[in-house]
Amino acid sequence: MFVREAMRSEIVRIEPQATLREAAEMMLTTGVDTLWVMEGEQLVGVVGLRDLFTVPVPASYASRMHEWRSEGQLVEAWRGQQVSNIMAEQVLTVPEDLPLLRAASLMIGTGKHPLPVMREGRIVGVLERSDVVRALLALPVWPAPVELCLEP
Repeated sequence: MFVREAMRSEIVRIEPQATLREAAEMMLTTGVDTLWVMEGEQLVGVVGLRDLFTVPVPASYASRMHEWRSEGQLVEAWRGQQVSNIMAEQVLTVPEDLPLLRAASLMIGTGKHPLPVMREGRIVGVLERSDVVRALLALPVWPAPVELCLEP
């Protein structure tokens, strides 16, 4: 089984100049924790829900949540910061013809998920851990192996 057989084709994108508030609203309305930062059709970064709490430092650099004095200060920071200021520019991607278990191994080994799925330099889908599980559960069930008992 390959990544293309398990990936989702819905890609939730955001532009680098969008504010973090817009990113937060988009995450809530679409039900995703990760947005793919796109300039046209080019993937230029990724921003996640975790990044919203580490402003002004990207979550990939921050070891813990930034110390805000109030919730209002944090929300105000979202209004003034652009996605491009905190997005991760190094994005782990996978090709659509990668074996599915290899992609799962990458997610587990790196802690990066979801993964954008690429074809000819363009994002064509997204693979989440739940997509891998869903694909595996859809496999046909093979009968249990027969145990042989040899009598002495």
